[in-house]
Amino acid sequence: MTTTVTRVVGLEHVPEPIRSLHCLDRVDYVDVFAVHTAEATNWPAERWARAVLEEGSAVRRFGFIPWRVLLGLRLGPSYAPGYVHGWRIVGRGDDWIRLAAASWLMTCNAVGHVADGHVSVALFVRYDHRIAASWWPVLSPVHRRLMPVILHQGLQVLTSSDSRTQPGAPTRTARSHP
Repeated sequence: MTTTVTRVVGLEHVPEPIRSLHCLDRVDYVDVFAVHTAEATNWPAERWARAVLEEGSAVRRFGFIPWRVLLGLRLGPSYAPGYVHGWRIVGRGDDWIRLAAASWLMTCNAVGHVADGHVSVALFVRYDHRIAASWWPVLSPVHRRLMPVILHQGLQVLTSSDSRTQPGAPTRTARSHP
Protein backbone atom coordinates (compact mmCIF):
# COMPACT_ATOMS: atom_id res chain seq x y z
CA MET A 1 0.00 0.00 0.00
CA THR A 2 1.57 3.26 -1.17
CA THR A 3 0.31 6.48 0.36
CA THR A 4 1.46 10.05 0.30
CA VAL A 5 0.70 12.94 2.61
CA THR A 6 0.44 16.50 1.34
CA ARG A 7 0.08 19.68 3.34
CA VAL A 8 -0.91 23.30 2.95
CA VAL A 9 -0.61 26.14 5.43
CA GLY A 10 -2.65 29.33 5.31
CA LEU A 11 -6.38 29.93 4.86
CA GLU A 12 -6.00 30.97 1.22
CA HIS A 13 -4.68 27.47 0.40
CA VAL A 14 -7.39 25.48 2.20
CA PRO A 15 -9.86 23.77 -0.16
CA GLU A 16 -13.39 25.15 0.13
CA PRO A 17 -15.02 21.87 1.26
CA ILE A 18 -12.80 21.94 4.36
CA ARG A 19 -12.70 25.72 4.88
CA SER A 20 -16.50 25.82 5.16
CA LEU A 21 -16.53 23.26 8.00
CA HIS A 22 -14.80 25.23 10.79
CA CYS A 23 -16.94 27.37 13.11
CA LEU A 24 -14.47 30.00 14.34
CA ASP A 25 -15.30 33.66 13.86
CA ARG A 26 -11.67 34.36 12.96
CA VAL A 27 -8.80 32.11 11.86
CA ASP A 28 -5.24 33.10 12.77
CA TYR A 29 -3.57 29.85 11.71
CA VAL A 30 -4.64 26.86 9.65
CA ASP A 31 -2.92 23.85 8.16
CA VAL A 32 -4.34 20.94 6.22
CA PHE A 33 -2.81 17.51 5.78
CA ALA A 34 -4.19 14.95 3.34
CA VAL A 35 -3.31 11.29 3.20
CA HIS A 36 -3.89 9.99 -0.31
CA THR A 37 -5.19 6.43 -0.42
CA ALA A 38 -7.68 4.53 -2.52
CA GLU A 39 -9.14 3.18 0.74
CA ALA A 40 -10.13 6.61 2.10
CA THR A 41 -13.89 6.13 1.86
CA ASN A 42 -13.84 2.67 3.42
CA TRP A 43 -14.43 4.34 6.80
CA PRO A 44 -16.50 7.35 7.92
CA ALA A 45 -14.82 10.52 9.16
CA GLU A 46 -15.40 9.77 12.84
CA ARG A 47 -13.75 6.36 12.51
CA TRP A 48 -10.78 8.02 10.81
CA ALA A 49 -10.57 10.60 13.63
CA ARG A 50 -10.56 7.88 16.27
CA ALA A 51 -7.92 5.83 14.44
CA VAL A 52 -5.67 8.87 13.98
CA LEU A 53 -6.14 10.47 17.41
CA GLU A 54 -6.82 7.52 19.72
CA GLU A 55 -5.22 4.42 18.26
CA GLY A 56 -1.92 5.39 16.63
CA SER A 57 1.14 4.73 18.79
CA ALA A 58 2.55 8.28 18.61
CA VAL A 59 -0.65 9.90 19.86
CA ARG A 60 -1.22 7.29 22.56
CA ARG A 61 2.26 8.03 23.90
CA PHE A 62 2.38 11.80 23.54
CA GLY A 63 -1.09 13.11 22.66
CA PHE A 64 -2.10 14.87 25.84
CA ILE A 65 1.30 16.39 26.65
CA PRO A 66 1.29 19.21 24.09
CA TRP A 67 -2.44 19.75 24.16
CA ARG A 68 -2.86 20.01 27.91
CA VAL A 69 0.56 21.04 29.20
CA LEU A 70 1.95 23.32 26.49
CA LEU A 71 -1.32 24.75 25.18
CA GLY A 72 -3.54 24.38 28.25
CA LEU A 73 -6.42 22.97 26.20
CA ARG A 74 -9.37 21.92 28.31
CA LEU A 75 -10.11 18.40 27.13
CA GLY A 76 -12.95 16.09 28.03
CA PRO A 77 -12.84 12.35 28.66
CA SER A 78 -10.48 10.55 26.30
CA TYR A 79 -12.62 7.68 25.08
CA ALA A 80 -16.17 8.80 25.71
CA PRO A 81 -19.08 9.22 23.31
CA GLY A 82 -19.16 12.79 22.09
CA TYR A 83 -15.37 13.11 22.32
CA VAL A 84 -12.39 11.99 20.28
CA HIS A 85 -9.28 11.78 22.47
CA GLY A 86 -10.67 14.55 24.66
CA TRP A 87 -11.68 16.86 21.81
CA ARG A 88 -15.44 17.54 21.84
CA ILE A 89 -17.36 16.59 18.70
CA VAL A 90 -19.21 19.77 17.69
CA GLY A 91 -20.34 18.82 14.18
CA ARG A 92 -20.45 15.86 11.84
CA GLY A 93 -21.86 14.50 8.62
CA ASP A 94 -21.35 11.59 6.25
CA ASP A 95 -17.91 12.64 5.15
CA TRP A 96 -16.72 15.08 7.82
CA ILE A 97 -16.28 15.67 11.54
CA ARG A 98 -15.45 18.82 13.50
CA LEU A 99 -13.76 18.66 16.91
CA ALA A 100 -13.19 21.59 19.26
CA ALA A 101 -10.93 22.41 22.19
CA ALA A 102 -10.02 25.70 23.84
CA SER A 103 -7.75 27.25 26.46
CA TRP A 104 -7.06 30.73 27.72
CA LEU A 105 -4.55 31.01 24.83
CA MET A 106 -6.48 29.77 21.85
CA THR A 107 -9.55 28.08 20.44
CA CYS A 108 -9.09 25.23 17.99
CA ASN A 109 -11.24 23.34 15.51
CA ALA A 110 -9.90 20.13 14.04
CA VAL A 111 -11.80 19.14 10.92
CA GLY A 112 -11.60 15.76 9.24
CA HIS A 113 -12.97 15.31 5.72
CA VAL A 114 -13.16 12.03 3.80
CA ALA A 115 -13.33 12.16 0.01
CA ASP A 116 -12.68 9.75 -2.80
CA GLY A 117 -8.94 9.11 -2.81
CA HIS A 118 -7.95 11.08 0.30
CA VAL A 119 -8.64 12.01 3.90
CA SER A 120 -7.87 15.58 4.96
CA VAL A 121 -7.33 16.88 8.47
CA ALA A 122 -7.30 20.62 9.09
CA LEU A 123 -6.39 22.48 12.26
CA PHE A 124 -7.98 25.94 12.54
CA VAL A 125 -6.64 28.12 15.38
CA ARG A 126 -7.91 31.41 16.74
CA TYR A 127 -5.54 33.23 19.07
CA ASP A 128 -7.51 34.32 22.14
CA HIS A 129 -4.55 35.92 23.90
CA ARG A 130 -1.68 37.85 22.36
CA ILE A 131 0.81 35.34 23.80
CA ALA A 132 -0.65 32.70 21.47
CA ALA A 133 0.58 34.69 18.46
CA SER A 134 4.13 34.14 19.75
CA TRP A 135 3.71 30.68 21.29
CA TRP A 136 1.92 28.75 18.51
CA PRO A 137 4.47 29.65 15.78
CA VAL A 138 7.14 28.04 17.99
CA LEU A 139 5.08 24.85 18.47
CA SER A 140 3.45 24.56 15.04
CA PRO A 141 6.56 23.17 13.27
CA VAL A 142 6.41 20.16 15.62
CA HIS A 143 2.72 19.76 14.80
CA ARG A 144 3.50 19.91 11.06
CA ARG A 145 6.22 17.24 11.43
CA LEU A 146 3.99 14.89 13.44
CA MET A 147 0.80 15.09 11.36
CA PRO A 148 2.07 12.92 8.46
CA VAL A 149 3.25 10.33 10.98
CA ILE A 150 -0.05 10.13 12.86
CA LEU A 151 -2.06 10.07 9.62
CA HIS A 152 0.00 7.12 8.38
CA GLN A 153 -0.44 5.40 11.75
CA GLY A 154 -4.19 5.95 11.60
CA LEU A 155 -4.31 4.40 8.14
CA GLN A 156 -2.27 1.44 9.39
CA VAL A 157 -4.69 0.95 12.30
CA LEU A 158 -7.65 0.94 9.94
CA THR A 159 -6.13 -1.39 7.35
CA SER A 160 -4.48 -3.81 9.80
CA SER A 161 -7.80 -4.79 11.31
CA ASP A 162 -11.01 -4.50 9.39
CA SER A 163 -12.28 -1.60 11.49
CA ARG A 164 -15.52 -1.44 9.53
CA THR A 165 -16.72 -4.54 11.36
CA GLN A 166 -15.27 -3.95 14.82
CA PRO A 167 -17.79 -3.44 17.61
CA GLY A 168 -18.16 0.21 18.44
CA ALA A 169 -16.98 1.44 15.04
CA PRO A 170 -19.20 4.40 14.22
CA THR A 171 -21.55 4.11 11.27
CA ARG A 172 -22.24 6.81 8.73
CA THR A 173 -24.75 9.42 9.77
CA ALA A 174 -26.96 11.64 7.69
CA ARG A 175 -25.19 14.78 6.54
CA SER A 176 -25.87 17.65 8.87
CA HIS A 177 -24.98 21.26 8.31
CA PRO A 178 -21.87 22.78 9.92
